[in-house]
Amino acid sequence: MTSIRTFVLFAEHGSVSGAARAMNVTQPAVTQQVRALERHLGIKLVKRHRRGVLLTDDGQVLAQYLRRGFGEIRKGVRAVMANKAPKAIRVTTSPSFAAYWLVPRVTSFQAAHPGVSVQLDLSAETRALEDTGFDVAIRYCRDQDLPPGVSPLFEVALNVMCHKDLAPAKPWTHEKLQALPWLQELGVSDVKNWFVRHGMSDSIPEQISEMPGNLIIEAVRRGEAVAYSVCDWVSSDLESGELVEIWPSREKGFYYAVTESGSPALERFLDWLVKEAGGH
Repeated sequence: MTSIRTFVLFAEHGSVSGAARAMNVTQPAVTQQVRALERHLGIKLVKRHRRGVLLTDDGQVLAQYLRRGFGEIRKGVRAVMANKAPKAIRVTTSPSFAAYWLVPRVTSFQAAHPGVSVQLDLSAETRALEDTGFDVAIRYCRDQDLPPGVSPLFEVALNVMCHKDLAPAKPWTHEKLQALPWLQELGVSDVKNWFVRHGMSDSIPEQISEMPGNLIIEAVRRGEAVAYSVCDWVSSDLESGELVEIWPSREKGFYYAVTESGSPALERFLDWLVKEAGGH
C-alpha cells in the first residue's frame, strides 16, 4: 500500500520531488517505492525523459484507476465522519482573497450556522485536497485557464498598480517597468508570467520580493512597491487616485471553488459561498 500511495502521489505531482514533499520523505525513498511496485507487478510504470521522469502507458492506466480508488476511500471516510461534532469546514485559499473578500463575510455564515466553524489555510500555492485534508479550495485563474466544467464564483479585473508617487512617467517602457520594486505572492510567478505575456521576457526584474498578498496590498498603498494584483480589492484607492494602474489594459480572471467532499456542513458552506459571490 505504501508503494501504491507513493506511485499515486508521483502521478499527481508529475515529479519525484513533488511526491517526496507531499509525503515528507526523501526523493530516493520515492524512487525505491515506485521500483518496488514495478517489481511486484512485473511492468514498467515510469520512464526516463529529457525533462525528468514520465509515466508509461501502463503507468497512466494504473494511475487513473488508483486515483478513483483513493477518491472513493476518501469519500467513504468523510461520509462516516460527517456527523461528528464539532463540525469544521477547512478552506485553503490565498491570503489576499481571505483578507479582502472571505474574512469580512464569513461571520455571516457563522451567525447563520453556529454549529459549524471555518478553518482557513492561507497560501497562494495550489494544494491538492486529497493530500492535505482540506474540504474546499478557493482558487484564482485567468479567464482562459478556467478548468472545464467548473463554474466561477465571480469575475475580477487585474492590472499592474502602485502608489501615485511611485508611478513612472509615460511612456511605460520595458526599462522603466523593470526598474520598479516588484512584489508578488509567495508560491506563484505572477510577475514573471505578466512580463512574458506582454512580450517583455528580456525585461523580467532580477529581484522580485515575495510575501502574503494582503501585505502586498498594504505595501503598495504605502508607496513601497508595485504589484500585479486584483483591482477589485483596491477599487476605492483607484477611484480616489491614490493608487494608479501603470499598464493600459486590464486582464480578466475568475475565482472558483474546488471540493471533493459532500458533508451536510460543507454543502451549507458552498451554498452560502455561491450566494455571497452572486452579490460580489
